Amino acid sequence: MIPERKRDALLRLKTVRGHLEGVIAMIEAEAYCPDAMRQVAALQASLERVNRILLQNHLETCVSEAVQAGGGPAKIAELMAALPFSGALTDFRERGEPLAVPPGEPA
Repeated sequence: MIPERKRDALLRLKTVRGHLEGVIAMIEAEAYCPDAMRQVAALQASLERVNRILLQNHLETCVSEAVQAGGGPAKIAELMAALPFSGALTDFRERGEPLAVPPGEPA
């Protein structure tokens, strides 16, 4: 793993661990549900960022090396098999504006 990516992923995961302890304490204290829900969403966003770091590292190392060695298709198939477990990496519906349909073309 690229040292910078490893450091970033571990730092974020350790932060998530502390944040998770805080959310557990909120639930134990019967905090207001929407407040707890916001904290859970923040945790999910942090974990999604870790997944992006891991994906970037994988592309820069394993996939790149496999392509250079002629084993790209197998490495890409392996990655594609993992992506369904990472919806935030593949679902961009809420992240951008829909593409405009040119006049005269069916929507």
